[in-house]
Amino acid sequence: MSATDHLPSKVFQALWAGGITAATFDFFAAQLIYKGSASGVAKAVAKGWYGPAVKTMPWPVDAVGMASHYAILLIAAALFVGASLRLPVLRARAWITGPLFGVGIYVVMHYVVLPLSAAGSGNPVGVQFAEEFLGHLFLIGLPIALWARAILGRD
Repeated sequence: MSATDHLPSKVFQALWAGGITAATFDFFAAQLIYKGSASGVAKAVAKGWYGPAVKTMPWPVDAVGMASHYAILLIAAALFVGASLRLPVLRARAWITGPLFGVGIYVVMHYVVLPLSAAGSGNPVGVQFAEEFLGHLFLIGLPIALWARAILGRD
């Protein structure tokens, strides 16, 4: 059995570990940045589906928000892991490429996804912008890249 026989399993492990770690870090960071509860953060994500009416919806909408949040970051991790299979330099230079990937996630979420969602746009300003932007670099992009490197190797 060669090393490549285990590749599909390792790819899944890398995207799962990176996506779950990034989503969890981001979720707790959002609670700190916006001084909110877990339910409030989950509802903020679900607002993308339901719009402002989410504020008055019962608790099951929290599950939609949580599932959406984790799904988005699992997809992001899958994109990074997939790209790193073709471009191993992404894993070899994870300390650089991870934060750059985080910038890409921030830009796509705030300038493409949110404006097209029911939540509409609403970019943070001032200190909240800085905290959220840095969070995307170091709490989302970097863990995804580091997990990919740890599980799939540098090359």
